[in-house]
Amino acid sequence: MTKRKSLVVLLGMTLAMSSFLGACSSGNNNNGANDTKNAVEGTNTGDNAAAADNSGTAADNTASPSDEKLDPIKVDWYVDLSWWKYNGDLGKDKFSTFVRDKFGLNLNFITPATDDGQKLAAMLASSSLPDIITYEGWKDDPGYKLYKSGNLAPMDELIAKYAPEFKPYQDVADWYRQSDGHFYGLPNYAYSKNELKPGERLEPNSGFTLRKDIMEKLGNPDISTADKFMAVLERVKNEIKSYDGKPLVPLQLYEFSDQGNGSMNWLQQYFATPFESPDGKYLDVRFQEKYWEGVKFLNEAYRKGLVSQDNFTDKRDQINEKVASGRVFSLLTASQDFNEQFKTLFNVDNNAQFQAFALRNYNGDAPYLQDLRGYGWLLTSVNKNSKAADRITKLIAYLNSKEGQDLVAFGWEGETYTKNADGTYTMTPEYKAGEANGESAKKYGIGFNLQQDWLTIKDLYAKPTEPVDVYLADMKKPLVEFSYDFNAATPKFDPENPQYNDMTELRTKLNLLWGRLLPKMILAGSEEKAKQTYDDAVAQMKKAGWDKLDAFNQEMYQATKKRLGVEFGWPGNIK
Repeated sequence: MTKRKSLVVLLGMTLAMSSFLGACSSGNNNNGANDTKNAVEGTNTGDNAAAADNSGTAADNTASPSDEKLDPIKVDWYVDLSWWKYNGDLGKDKFSTFVRDKFGLNLNFITPATDDGQKLAAMLASSSLPDIITYEGWKDDPGYKLYKSGNLAPMDELIAKYAPEFKPYQDVADWYRQSDGHFYGLPNYAYSKNELKPGERLEPNSGFTLRKDIMEKLGNPDISTADKFMAVLERVKNEIKSYDGKPLVPLQLYEFSDQGNGSMNWLQQYFATPFESPDGKYLDVRFQEKYWEGVKFLNEAYRKGLVSQDNFTDKRDQINEKVASGRVFSLLTASQDFNEQFKTLFNVDNNAQFQAFALRNYNGDAPYLQDLRGYGWLLTSVNKNSKAADRITKLIAYLNSKEGQDLVAFGWEGETYTKNADGTYTMTPEYKAGEANGESAKKYGIGFNLQQDWLTIKDLYAKPTEPVDVYLADMKKPLVEFSYDFNAATPKFDPENPQYNDMTELRTKLNLLWGRLLPKMILAGSEEKAKQTYDDAVAQMKKAGWDKLDAFNQEMYQATKKRLGVEFGWPGNIK
């Protein structure tokens, strides 16, 4: 998950997590994870993709570091993710020494032992925040509590004072603007509406995949609808049976969490479940008929032995092992989360390749898939009391510049990469040789992602030539035509609203309730029992206060669309 390509997708996964009850992937995103490992494809937006003036037009954003030699100041940079690690040998590798020499900053990274939010809460309670704080910006709570604590410096004021040449995209800044008119952080992996060309479509975050070689053994049967795909899963179980002497898992889902399962969140997109009514009102996807159809599909698959009992207890490591060993036929996940496992399997068996496909519901409706667009994953803020706020601001501006984006992704021309005739970059043989044993990361520190903008650098990667890389790069191409902007999918709660705390607690309570009941629906002994369990779950949600949350969601949803400048959020309503 610490690899560059993995982290890109965690954005998408976190969006999915936010949008649909905490989908797991790449870090759990959602909005996924996008882990998160996931390389996003799209169209190159030019040298100034990381900056724009307030009208949204591209602007110069060179933000070159000063040549003045500065006495280094040690700054603590807190990253609120237990698994995050700096890529290099901090203080010795080329990137961190570059930051020290050019910006006068000795970086010291701090991470929590666990992801329960307790360390950040303790720092807030004791007013002992470090110089720089990075946290999951898609979550309302951390950002708002940091803002209300009064410990953060307004990012727009810092930029105006110390890096006036840097012009963040206005729509991205506005998404994080607080009630006082300021924004207090800048995200990584944000996608401004100004970065995409008219008509351009990003790849979806999810990728329903299956084994191409096994499909060929079955004669490439029809999988265009849910019932036809179910029949193929049965054939895999009854005809193919095993791979390399081990039983095949016809359908593999994500691991289950206390808020459900990310695979169910992706499935409702493949089943074209709307999150908005035709007249523009917010719909909770869990209460829609097509969501029930997704539950029915998974229940039938389980009852027929096509989803393993182990899936309900396995953690990601166990799932990774099954994929890497070739024991899985199909995956309902964000496929990029398993790129390393796909590669491991391919290196053993070149024929064992996965391919993405657009599963449709029982009616054959085209899916609506969430793309990787969004307003970011990790938000980085500056402590107003930091003695190095000026240097930190200049560093952040530099990291968001074209030069900075190239540096963190590729390093130094002639040493870690070379430019090709078509303008793309190829890592040097020396750098590649050191990647396998970690020596390149230790020496250079490339891959620093806390201010990475994927759209700025994605088309600079040379087209893959190795068969395994070509295979992975093209995997989700067939799904692009079904990929849409889902930015409005989750109502953005307004922390200034008097009901904010109560509704946030209620939302969490209901998500946990649904997460506890979802496995029971899938594990039911018959379709009738599954439907009864589903109906009981809906009744329990209503009894627990869903109607109150729904009324609040309606208000927040309309405000979210207004913030986005759209009349409709659900792609199916946009003509």
